[in-house]
Amino acid sequence: MSESALAETMETAQPVVPPSGGVSAEHIHFVRESYSHIQPASGLVAELFFRRLVDVAPDLEPMLDRDMVEQRRQLLGALSLAVESLDRFDRIVPALKLLGARYRGMGITELHYGAVGEALLWTLHQSLGAHWSSDLEDAWTAAFTAIAETMTARG
Repeated sequence: MSESALAETMETAQPVVPPSGGVSAEHIHFVRESYSHIQPASGLVAELFFRRLVDVAPDLEPMLDRDMVEQRRQLLGALSLAVESLDRFDRIVPALKLLGARYRGMGITELHYGAVGEALLWTLHQSLGAHWSSDLEDAWTAAFTAIAETMTARG
């Protein structure tokens, strides 16, 4: 879809529930639209992500499950759930907080979230190629930041 067609679609798009977590309705639309383009190649996208993550943060490699098929499945499931829930962010906050606590128990720190975010943006850029734009980068950054801030919040 061209950027002009995407902009026209966004003008008529109405969120079901006002977005929260610092993610605008425009961000949600961009994230969902771009995610639909990478879903057909989701296995490759997940593989690219984990390769980049280990390049960016080699200290995370021992924490990754050796069953990479399962690791990719979990990543894609979590990513799909996050994308679909952005306009109902308040409903996933409890699950994100529990997951964040679990990750802290595994030794994952706030610095690791930066590496994950960098790996995710790089992977999306590589996967979307010429369709990647600063608007997409802003949208995915806002979504990831809201998720990471929720997961790393104590209390």
